[in-house]
Amino acid sequence: MKGRQIAFFLTLHSNLSGFAEAYYYNDNLSQVLLQKEKEKNRELVIWCTTSILEQEKCEKLAKADAKYIFRNKGLFGDDYREIGCKRAFDTEDCMIWVDQGEATLLALDAGEVYIAGRYHSLVPIAQELYGNGEPYQYSVAVVKKGSLLSVQPSTGLHGLRGAKACFPGVGALAGWVMPVHILMQEGGLKITDCNNHIKSAVDYFGDSCAPNSLKDIYNPIGDNPDKLCKLCSGGAGIRCTLADPYAGYEGALKCLVANNSGDIAFVRDTTIQHALLSHKILGGVSEDSFELICRDGSRAPVTSWEKCNWGRIPADAVVTSSAASQDQRKRYQNLLQKLVQLYGEPNPSNKNPNNTFGQQNRDQYGNPFSSTERDSYDTYDPYRRNRFNYDEKQDNDPNSSTERDSYDTYDPYRRNRFNYDEKQDNDPNRVSTLAPFQTRLDRSGQPIELPFQLFVSNETTDLLLQDATINFRMLNEEEQASKHILNNKYVGDQAEKAVLGVRACPLKRAILCVTSDPEMDKCIKMRIALKAAVLSPTLSCWRGHSARHCERAVAEGSADFTVLDAADMLHAAYKHRLVPFMQEVYTSGESWYYAVAVAKEQDPDTDLTYLRGKNTCHTGIGTAAGWIYPLAYLLSNGWIRPYGCDGAHAAAQYFSKSCAPGALSTEYVDSATVPHDNLCHLCHGASFRRCRRDASEPYYGHVGALRCMVEGGGDVAFARHSAPAEVSGGRRREWWARDLLPDDLQLLCPDGTRAKMHEYEHCNLGKVPGAVLMGRANHTELDTYSNLMIYAQQLYGAATSDEFSFSMFFSQPPYADLIFSDAAVRLKPLPHSKRSAEMIAGPALLRAARIVSCDAPQASYYVAPDPEFLSHSYRTYIMGHVLAITLFMVVLMQ
Repeated sequence: MKGRQIAFFLTLHSNLSGFAEAYYYNDNLSQVLLQKEKEKNRELVIWCTTSILEQEKCEKLAKADAKYIFRNKGLFGDDYREIGCKRAFDTEDCMIWVDQGEATLLALDAGEVYIAGRYHSLVPIAQELYGNGEPYQYSVAVVKKGSLLSVQPSTGLHGLRGAKACFPGVGALAGWVMPVHILMQEGGLKITDCNNHIKSAVDYFGDSCAPNSLKDIYNPIGDNPDKLCKLCSGGAGIRCTLADPYAGYEGALKCLVANNSGDIAFVRDTTIQHALLSHKILGGVSEDSFELICRDGSRAPVTSWEKCNWGRIPADAVVTSSAASQDQRKRYQNLLQKLVQLYGEPNPSNKNPNNTFGQQNRDQYGNPFSSTERDSYDTYDPYRRNRFNYDEKQDNDPNSSTERDSYDTYDPYRRNRFNYDEKQDNDPNRVSTLAPFQTRLDRSGQPIELPFQLFVSNETTDLLLQDATINFRMLNEEEQASKHILNNKYVGDQAEKAVLGVRACPLKRAILCVTSDPEMDKCIKMRIALKAAVLSPTLSCWRGHSARHCERAVAEGSADFTVLDAADMLHAAYKHRLVPFMQEVYTSGESWYYAVAVAKEQDPDTDLTYLRGKNTCHTGIGTAAGWIYPLAYLLSNGWIRPYGCDGAHAAAQYFSKSCAPGALSTEYVDSATVPHDNLCHLCHGASFRRCRRDASEPYYGHVGALRCMVEGGGDVAFARHSAPAEVSGGRRREWWARDLLPDDLQLLCPDGTRAKMHEYEHCNLGKVPGAVLMGRANHTELDTYSNLMIYAQQLYGAATSDEFSFSMFFSQPPYADLIFSDAAVRLKPLPHSKRSAEMIAGPALLRAARIVSCDAPQASYYVAPDPEFLSHSYRTYIMGHVLAITLFMVVLMQ
């Protein structure tokens, strides 16, 4: 019986040995198994690539994985996943694909990890380890030896202004974010655009190569200069993109070397190791021709990156979609671990940065790692004895039963060599649960040639993963966020500060003053929308009780800017020295509109030349189109008896009933007069809101004036020329406008005739400047607020009625013109030389305001801002006009 059992086990062992040998050496069987695996429709892990070379390397990995599928399945167990490859144009496309589920894994620079998490909901699951197992590298600045003599310890980094720089790409942490942030702090790089630090770099550097500087994500409003693309060398379609020959860290060094084009290249220490010190990538260029520039302006050899660097940078990370479950992420981590074991032989070009200077590995505070930490980041040992608890004493002990015994027995799966401990797999603080690459031996004990090398990129560097990588640091669930990559115990918080710092704004707030609860609601929505878009400075809302109150609030500093009608602009400039810095632009493409008088087609008796006893509807007392222009026309032509410059008194005596919102407020009525009740008889507001000059009065504004005429008993309405079209033809759903047709409204012309509402160019009361944004006379502040509004309208300027979206130029019915005019299509910034209320208003509005209001500025120079605020160009403009008038007078006298 015992003999039969021995014979049976010998036969079984022979069969299993032959079967295992077939698994290893029979390619046909591997192909059969691969086909069966595909038929089972197992999960496919797709690695996203961004170049032809990277795609080829990925396909080589997939081919090697398929060729030895049975062996890999035996090693991987349930973690085995078939590997696929998919090529995108650049990393942003890869991020989109991973987010949409079209790809699975992607390795990213630490700076790109922030972008991936912020805009594409990707999460890091593993971080590369270099050198002695450090999850970080250094940002360094490389120059040709003896060049850039303007950079000295005495001047610091300020001498880099105007330098021709080579960057790996905008967004790269070591090659863009950290250098730009350091120069903002120590090199005199000023922030010129709070929402686009590319423009700040454009003003600082000379012609450079910064791939991706024209890409939408870094060029949101499409006005980035191409100055940072001048040194890039790609052809049409790839120049200044991540496909440019000078893109990437290796490309930045090529930019520095080629044709003496660049003055300085910002790279990382691993780039020096693999692209420069290897003498294989840059055509054999010697490292003796280059040196590093330190943060204090001193110089050092290119191998001294530990002492001469611009900051410690987190290692690259492998990311996946946040939609992946924790079980899926764990399988991806295990897959990466097994790939390192199979194909992760360290690159022979690796240099040990810590041994270069004989220094011990230290944390971000300069302290040596503790023994616990040091164990997990053990010095690379090609034989990995320490990782396996190998003890030479035990090796000589015949009675010892150690892992060493497993080396003497052929193990096709090599499981024992990895000393895998499932308990360690659940340790959240682990760095790696498995040993890195293990040399595989054949039956005769000879090393098996690798079919693929994960950390070698023969023709270039850093394909799929960094060539300097030796292992991965697996991230537990709490660590799977970009914030942890940028801020952890190994790199401190300097990387996170840099990422946020380049997006920082000198002004932290921008407070917009509004005048009603509906406007406050819209302002809050706009604040939320701008915050979601990460626009700076942060918008805040301040509730004033009137336009006059907002003027005072801005002047006193309680608010920073407000939107005012053109006539209110004159008051704000005259009384509070506020200045306009942006102006509305309308569908005509102009920043002005016509003031018109509108009547009903079925009321032919109403004539603009004789409105005595009529009921009138106005946009608001003191407003340009609805009050100043109509009264100025009637008074100057003698149709209304004047009472000096008291237009409100004249209107109250001439009209029977009116709705002129604000007519009962002492803020809008001239200081030497009293309010007139009949100017509010047609108004419709409830309780204290009646006749208020804000959105709480239903008949306020341009649309409100027409509503007053249609449903409130008015005979004529004074508004902007586009208002009739805005309320007719089914464009508004309120019951008063629902059945209103375009032909139901007509324009009253100054000559006593009538015209159709589209004939406003020949039937109007004059051109009115568009509404303006006004603030205190400080160009720096006004430029910042203007910049914020430019980006805001780029994102939220489209008119939409979707209640789940925000639109700057749309107001939810029944309201209209909340904050901005609904008729506006954009805001245009005013150049420094045009930031004058006098220039915006023009002579017509200034004259009309003096006719209607005693409180209006009686001389134009009262309206202009302080002389110190005006730019030289504006003073030249004024002097030119004075000179022209003088010459004209001389000619007349002759």
